[in-house]
Amino acid sequence: MIRDYLDIDRHWGILAYYDVLPSDFSQLGPILREFGCPEQEIEKAWRTIHQANKAFVFSAPWARMSVMVVGRVTHPSQFINSLLHEFDHLQDTILDYYDVPQGTEDAAYLQGYLGQIAYDGIIPMLCPVCP
Repeated sequence: MIRDYLDIDRHWGILAYYDVLPSDFSQLGPILREFGCPEQEIEKAWRTIHQANKAFVFSAPWARMSVMVVGRVTHPSQFINSLLHEFDHLQDTILDYYDVPQGTEDAAYLQGYLGQIAYDGIIPMLCPVCP
């Protein structure tokens, strides 16, 4: 499991986990509970991680924090698919919290910034043999 922390200029934090196996979930359940994730959603997340090419995100706007988990993938293209999907959910949550309209330049900059700050953590998933 790869762990990363994405800081959006101290306006929002994202605990990011990549290449998560079902055996890693014992570490994630307590984190989700700490941010107020309902047990029903934790059980759904547990089931999600037992499938290849699946991911989820849970956000706690009161803490300006999110937990993003991308499970085991079958190909780097599947990883990028899951990552971009979850980035979209993250972007929606953050824009809503700060009352920023969708489809604006600010929204587009946020999307690019998410990719930029995630780069170091995601490169091993995109290119396992790259330095």
